[in-house]
Amino acid sequence: METPSAGTDWRKHIIRQLQRRDRRQKLHFEDLIHSYNQLLMKSDIVQLWRDQHLPSASSESPDPQNVVNLKSKHRKELIKMYQANGELAQEVFDLSKQRKHREVELEVSQNRLVELKAKLSELEGERERLLAQFGELEKANSRLKEEYDSLQQLYRSQWEQLLKQEVEGTELIQSMIDIKAQAARDLNYRNEKPKRVKEKNLEKDLAIVSRVPLSLDAEVFHPVQKLSPEAATHQETKIFKPFRSFRSSSLSIPPHPRLFQSFKDLFRKRANTSFIGVDCNPMNFCSVARVPARVRFSLQEAHDGEVNAVKFSPNSKILATGGSDRKVKLWDIVGGMLQTVKTLEGSNDGVTSIEFDPSGLQLLAGSYDNTARLWSLKDCELKHTLSGHSAKVTAAKFKFYCREAVTGSHDRTIKVWDLSKAACVSSIALPSRCSDIVCSDHLIISGHFDEKVRLWDSRSAMKTDEIPLQGKVTSLDINSERTQLLSCSRDDLLKVVDLRMNETRQELRAEGFKCGSDWTKAIFSPDGSYAAVGSADGVLYVWDTLTGNLETSLVGQHRSSINAVSWSLSGEYVVSVDRSRLANLWTDC
Repeated sequence: METPSAGTDWRKHIIRQLQRRDRRQKLHFEDLIHSYNQLLMKSDIVQLWRDQHLPSASSESPDPQNVVNLKSKHRKELIKMYQANGELAQEVFDLSKQRKHREVELEVSQNRLVELKAKLSELEGERERLLAQFGELEKANSRLKEEYDSLQQLYRSQWEQLLKQEVEGTELIQSMIDIKAQAARDLNYRNEKPKRVKEKNLEKDLAIVSRVPLSLDAEVFHPVQKLSPEAATHQETKIFKPFRSFRSSSLSIPPHPRLFQSFKDLFRKRANTSFIGVDCNPMNFCSVARVPARVRFSLQEAHDGEVNAVKFSPNSKILATGGSDRKVKLWDIVGGMLQTVKTLEGSNDGVTSIEFDPSGLQLLAGSYDNTARLWSLKDCELKHTLSGHSAKVTAAKFKFYCREAVTGSHDRTIKVWDLSKAACVSSIALPSRCSDIVCSDHLIISGHFDEKVRLWDSRSAMKTDEIPLQGKVTSLDINSERTQLLSCSRDDLLKVVDLRMNETRQELRAEGFKCGSDWTKAIFSPDGSYAAVGSADGVLYVWDTLTGNLETSLVGQHRSSINAVSWSLSGEYVVSVDRSRLANLWTDC
């Protein structure tokens, strides 16, 4: 007999042993028991039949026919019982077989249970070990957290020191710039001192010359008639009598080297007072901008797709447009009509922005293909491709002195480019996507999708100020004096900001105005007196920037959102472009 294993119930063990003994002993006598049970059943059936149907010894002899019928009937019943008995026997056999199978499964399950209990004990031990390890890791983590907190505090203190040093460095740089500027002014003063002396001498000489009678010029430049000595004496006395003290010098008019040299210096000084790279055409300067009143000319299909950008040249004679058809088109304004001059190709995707340099000889355009391109307008050839951004370039502008360009992109960077080398010289990381930029000497101003306008010093790539708005910034513009900034945002509001004080001067609103896209452009008039922008419903709005009042709202042929507006520097024309490829030329009459 097997002994019960450790940890098992003794009752179950005894039952299992009895079941095994019963199976071993019953196996040898199962057929005999089955046959014996059948015999007993048959005997009971026969005895029952006799008791019911056979007459007793004292009774009369039965009818033979009845006996035959009874035998036939009982034979049929006996056959049915045999069949039922066989079916029951088969069922008993099947159940016995199932029982054996279940006993085997139970034994396997018992063995599996023992294995699982052993594994459970192992896992309990592993759990205890892991809990101990977890406690150690928590202690180590707490130590590391304390070290991290101390390092973070040290980092903050060092960062504050760094900011202070940067501020001090900026102040030192500014003081050095001021010192150098003062030194330059002193040097210019010393260099111009001889010129001032010459000018003083020239003024004295002019004063002397102004005393000479104009009639002497006729004697100098015209042939002298031959007179008699008496007539000559009489004429000479008549003419020069009031100027007797200067008579001898006036008559001879000797050459004055210092006087002639002063005139030469004056003319040379005036001849040299020109600005290299600046178009001196009088059309560049606008005294008073004229508010547009009607559409003078409408161009239904300016491009093969949506028109995204428009810009007048500095002389107000050439108009450039850029669209999603990857082209920049140049238009000539003749008799109040737009005529195609040239198409600049080379972009691999739609054009997002256009900018002329002050001379009007170069054009810079940003593109959806992550680049900006520079064309020469003398031969309309592509000069440089400025590549380096990882997302679309939303703005490309010339810096104030035109040797560098600045680009802003959706990759959250601003890059400054040396146009002579077509190389990036500096990059500014931004906290948000850039929608537009403007430049003013060493200042770069950027508008962002996080509803802020940021001011950057391009020399140190440091942020100098930040202006919060109430919506995504779609465009920026700066007036000609570089003192006021115009912003447009998705909250349907335009703001005029004074850059000298970084304060909002005017907020421009209008009932019905709705900013149509994330790249809708608003602009100043050339004299800075007005601001213009297009609405989502195709209406052109113009405000007075001094009073903040709506000057006019113009309904033209636009049937879709106006993307961009450009005001000619002469103040005579305004051009608006929209999503449906339409360009309108507006005038005041």
